[in-house]
Amino acid sequence: MLLLSLNIGLASAAQYVIGKPDETLSASISRTDQTLIRIAGHKIRRLFGVEGTFTSTPDKEAGAIYIKPTTNVSVLTVHVSDENGRTWKLLLSVVNAPVDTIVIKEKNSLSVSLNQHGKNLPREDAIKEMLNALMSNKKDDANEYEDTHDVTQLWKEAEFVRVKNIKGSTLIGDKYQLTNTSNKVMIIDERELYRKGVVEVTVDKPNLQPGESSEVFVISANTADDSDE
Repeated sequence: MLLLSLNIGLASAAQYVIGKPDETLSASISRTDQTLIRIAGHKIRRLFGVEGTFTSTPDKEAGAIYIKPTTNVSVLTVHVSDENGRTWKLLLSVVNAPVDTIVIKEKNSLSVSLNQHGKNLPREDAIKEMLNALMSNKKDDANEYEDTHDVTQLWKEAEFVRVKNIKGSTLIGDKYQLTNTSNKVMIIDERELYRKGVVEVTVDKPNLQPGESSEVFVISANTADDSDE
């Protein structure tokens, strides 16, 4: 096994995931039933992810949201924002059974930076648009597109090839093809792919059998744009 498997914190009647805003948290959701997501002490204002991979039904009175996958994926990546604009990224393993409610608890909740407010949602929109552009064959005039075949040395047991590059005014997106070249199952932890400047990593299939491939999407800040500093 190349990487550590994802940790899923389960508790009686709920899955409690604890972390600071902008951190990646792991949990599980049901493939067959709706799974409830809520933020302890706050209301969910927004949930977004890759279009067409799930349905969501808000419970406005409770400030929570129900989610259910609509495609045969093993993992979903979504972002959840509260009423103050704080955002958590959820890495959701899809299981063929009912699961408990996911409860997001903020770590060190009293130390939230005021300058986060009003900035998260516009950045979320830009990340969402870039992710959809990487997954789509459509092009627009706002970004620069390039089809590539750049081989990157990632791990000894993997072939990692960049096949698409999109450059926008504030973000740069790269699409990779990751192939497990070992004779063992490879479990990919998205956190291993983060580096300085990276704001989003999405792995289509985090569990790869020998010889199996997955698309990997990496979005970074365009440091040439001063407004991104």
